[in-house]
Amino acid sequence: MGNRLKKSLPEKYQKRTETSLVTAVLSASLATLTCYPLDTVRRQMQLKGTPYKTVLDAISGIVAQDGVIGLYRGFVPNALKNLPNSSIRLTTYDIVKRLIAASEKEFQTIADENRNKLKKHP
Repeated sequence: MGNRLKKSLPEKYQKRTETSLVTAVLSASLATLTCYPLDTVRRQMQLKGTPYKTVLDAISGIVAQDGVIGLYRGFVPNALKNLPNSSIRLTTYDIVKRLIAASEKEFQTIADENRNKLKKHP
């Protein structure tokens, strides 16, 4: 998701650290928003004495009791706890990936220069 979002931006912004951080926050937010209802269902089903036997039973029970908003109970504290961590991890991954690509390119340049020197002076 973050990579697709980044590629939709003008090229001059794609390799900036700020862009990586913003796209990481957006990606982590969307992932958290999408997956959180299943996490709520999992926690409800782990409770002792829960009336839910299946995931679908739990989803319909939570929605019947609290509405759709019940699937997102506790979302804000969870997001405040997890989004910075996820965003930093995704940004770090992106920066390290760029550094590795740049070092591979530099290594190839040095290897080509050395190969050319050997050809000229055997």
